[in-house]
Amino acid sequence: MTRIVTLETMINEVHQQSANHFDEVVPVNEMEFDSLTRMWVSGKQIEVSPTAQRLLSNRLRVPFSYLSRCPAELQARNLNYWIEQEYKYRETFFCRFDADRLRAVFTERYTAIDHMEVLTKILETGFDPAAEIQFALDDQMMVLKMPEYDKAFYLAQQDKIVPGISIANSEVGILSLSIDAFYYRLVCTNGLISKTAVDARYKHISRRAMDEFPDIMRGVISQSQLGHDRFRISAETHVDNPESTIGTFARQFQITQKEAQIVKQAYYLEQGPATMFHVINAFTRAAQDRSLSASDAYRLERVGGQILSLVKT
Repeated sequence: MTRIVTLETMINEVHQQSANHFDEVVPVNEMEFDSLTRMWVSGKQIEVSPTAQRLLSNRLRVPFSYLSRCPAELQARNLNYWIEQEYKYRETFFCRFDADRLRAVFTERYTAIDHMEVLTKILETGFDPAAEIQFALDDQMMVLKMPEYDKAFYLAQQDKIVPGISIANSEVGILSLSIDAFYYRLVCTNGLISKTAVDARYKHISRRAMDEFPDIMRGVISQSQLGHDRFRISAETHVDNPESTIGTFARQFQITQKEAQIVKQAYYLEQGPATMFHVINAFTRAAQDRSLSASDAYRLERVGGQILSLVKT
């Protein structure tokens, strides 16, 4: 769930969450499974997080949907057989831990870019620790959105939109480090993450994102101020069947049936003319649903931005 706090408060929360995090290069032949949820690493029994379960299943080429339905003994038998096969081709894994819990498993090609490092770069870029920001944080990802209230514009009377910047990062392989334009609609507190000409999405296989961070930030901030025309045109574009249009976009951008239903419900929460703007607003309004994870909400806000980018200016 997105909250509004100061940048300093968020940094403190991320610091506390990561207090017991550490990384280790583990020999593959020192990994043994009791089940999908419990295993031994270098002689120590640990819990396997849901994210790490899926990463291990993918890495060992055992379908997670099959494993999760098996009894623990059969899970162990499958995983231990395939970890032995993996050792024929790979000697080590790069493992991420939270105390005695395995957070994620990668090859040594993976380059760790942690939340605290991203936040440090934000401060170095010149953002005020006391500035108000929006953020969501869970075990899978961090999403930070920084509105620039002095750059706000009006879509209509009393309908104020604030541009800004969105930064999302995952320490466990859910998504790349992403830096995008962000728009915050004050009347309903919806947020939209938009494509720009200088969007940056960096897989965790290099340090390029950190090396170029100040330039990327400046570029996205300048682009975020150019969205006024697209919003205006979207509000002038009539949609014959909004619910059908929502379904079409849901399929196009591959959101789940559950999420598509939440979007349709969100459309009717704010009655208005049948326009493309209100279709977009349904996706961003749906992102506020408390049943969604941070990654689910982020994806819906990005879909809203992708739909906006289709509007011809």
